[in-house]
Amino acid sequence: MTGSGANRFQTGVAKRLYRWLWRGLGGAFVWLWVAFSLGILAWIILAAFKRNDTVFADLWSLPDSIEGENFSDAWGLLNLARTSFNSVLTVGGGTFLTMAVSAPAAYALARMGFRGAGGLTAFFAFGIGVPVHSIVIPLFLGLSEVGLSNSLTGLTIAYVGVSIPFAVFLMTGFFRSLPTELEEAATMEGAKPVRVFFSVMLPLAKPGMVATSLIVAVGLWNEFLLALTLTFDEAKRTIGIGLLNTFGAMRYTSNWVGLFAAVVIMIVPMTVLYTWMSRRIIEGLTVGATR
Repeated sequence: MTGSGANRFQTGVAKRLYRWLWRGLGGAFVWLWVAFSLGILAWIILAAFKRNDTVFADLWSLPDSIEGENFSDAWGLLNLARTSFNSVLTVGGGTFLTMAVSAPAAYALARMGFRGAGGLTAFFAFGIGVPVHSIVIPLFLGLSEVGLSNSLTGLTIAYVGVSIPFAVFLMTGFFRSLPTELEEAATMEGAKPVRVFFSVMLPLAKPGMVATSLIVAVGLWNEFLLALTLTFDEAKRTIGIGLLNTFGAMRYTSNWVGLFAAVVIMIVPMTVLYTWMSRRIIEGLTVGATR
């Protein structure tokens, strides 16, 4: 083997070894993070079923008995029933309205080819990077001017506003990945753009719609700052604020198992939904990103 050939061989071996080590370290880090997250979740669930006097005695011990009253206390006495209902209304309404606005906008940007479509797409992408903290005061003042501050309607509108840039950007990439044959055939048959969108493209975009909707819904369910700033009455608080109030009450009642039960009530529904629909999410994101 000549000198140049030996050098190429050594360089190739070094590159393969580097890739193998990088992938191994990356995989190890991911699995460690997954194990850590699952461990924390398992501990919280175990603590939610324990008695208050045993929750910190042995952190990883199994409950002596199943204390279902912890969840009933969290649901009723800590007012999570009301805050959960408010979150379902605002998150459900915000997600639906976000997709109702974002899907047609993304289709127009991706498929209609009008002048300025590229600039508008970049504008929506820029909107993703705007921190929510920087728009809280303008949002509050604007909603106050139209009488929608301290209301679930105003909070839902704010949720839609902060979710549209991400949804439009993600759906634009997905619509670009769809085949053009059916769209062209419908156009040749005389279908107008609106008919093409609702009858042809929207059914094809179902995986992307599902993935985007779930990501938006999970983000809004965990949202805290806007709910804290734009609502004042306890009857209009969301579940994140209810959990904060529960934590504050623990300083006086020391009902830690009630707090853990409240955390479980908050995180388990979205965790189950996200896990159940994870394949659709991955399919939607993969198709939109690779084609």
